[in-house]
Amino acid sequence: MAQAEIDTSPRVTEVLGKVDELPPGTKKIFVIKDKPVLVINDNGNYYGITGMCSYYDSLEQGVYYNGRIRCALHGACYNVKTGELEDYPALDSLYTYDVKEQDGNIVLTTTEKQLQNIRRTRMPKFLQTRHDDPIVIVGGGISASTFVEHVRMNGCQSPIIIVTSEGIQPYNRVLLTKVHGFDSNRRSVAMSTGKRWRYSKLVLALGVVPKKLDVPGADLKNIYTLRVPHEANAIAKHAEGKRVVCIGGSFLATEIASTLCHSSKSSVTIVCEKEEPLPALGPDIGAAVRKRFEEKGVRVLVNQSVKWFIGQDTVSGVVITSGDTVPADVVVVAIGVKPPTDWLRDTPVELDENGFIKVDCNFKTTAKNVYAIGDVVSAPLPLWGIDSINIQHLQTAQSHGQMLGYSILGYEYPHELVPFYWVAYFFEFGIQFSGESSFEQTFK
Repeated sequence: MAQAEIDTSPRVTEVLGKVDELPPGTKKIFVIKDKPVLVINDNGNYYGITGMCSYYDSLEQGVYYNGRIRCALHGACYNVKTGELEDYPALDSLYTYDVKEQDGNIVLTTTEKQLQNIRRTRMPKFLQTRHDDPIVIVGGGISASTFVEHVRMNGCQSPIIIVTSEGIQPYNRVLLTKVHGFDSNRRSVAMSTGKRWRYSKLVLALGVVPKKLDVPGADLKNIYTLRVPHEANAIAKHAEGKRVVCIGGSFLATEIASTLCHSSKSSVTIVCEKEEPLPALGPDIGAAVRKRFEEKGVRVLVNQSVKWFIGQDTVSGVVITSGDTVPADVVVVAIGVKPPTDWLRDTPVELDENGFIKVDCNFKTTAKNVYAIGDVVSAPLPLWGIDSINIQHLQTAQSHGQMLGYSILGYEYPHELVPFYWVAYFFEFGIQFSGESSFEQTFK
């Protein structure tokens, strides 16, 4: 079992104020040694917790209920007694502090170490002690890393191998390669290097890949998709102060457009083939968002698609269905994604009609000892009575990893998944949505 780190730093005691300054049912941020601390008065029970969400933003405007504080911006949720992260998006837990009433004052006690750090990294209870066949994870994204964290915290002591084709390392990866296939009978996966790994459990966390336009000129320079960091870096490098065309009316396309317009001072045009952007939220919301974008100087062309790109070596324009040419120094194509699952079509893993991996409520596929999580799956959503749905969002992907970290060991997951989506524009306004975005159910 992993040993918990002992805090031997000096203790710190702070008088925060008089009791009547924080009535029951209220909360307040106090700054102690330049660090924000949120103190909550729950009917005479005081709780102190780091005042910043470990993902982003202050918790001062968060919603407190029944021992938990939920960030108002992205929905991350923390237990105020333990500081444990209980819902996503975020990676780390928070520190909690002892807060009591003494002689009519509110007094906080902590240590210097706890005040030096805003985030608290969660340590697994168990490390690898066994040498049996490993759990092999194909894919190195957020659902995979969250699964590893929770399966270790829940007691898994078997070896774990992560196989990924990406060249970045947000956490320790054992291999940097591609999987070509697997044999469910022999419980082995085949690598592009020719090596085979036996597995006890196989977890497919493949993510998705951007769709590309199949039109003339699509191979010109400065035409990008956005899925991995090096693509974001390239867009930022070449878009500064330039003419940018974003293809698509999705959350990603509109968010890219707002970011480049605001931060890079680019001249931005959105080309959207639908009646309004954000079709998943209906035409009324789409029209409202379009109006705000146009007020910010972003040109939004609706009911238009790309016929071809023009340019010698580098893109210089986009020809759309109206026949007009939109000048462009940089083009970002954000027209949706597809699952990288063609290699699974001749295996026992069942795919849905769009190529996403079908799983049950425990993320089991139709192949024995094979599981799948994240953007690549079509999974049940029990609270809505939905048997199978594909959801592509950070919070859901992390939740899948956490849930599998319980179910793969035979444990029951503490609560059902409630999807939460957000998008922010120009650092001024945004959209938050919780639940399932069926048009018929949501917009009547």
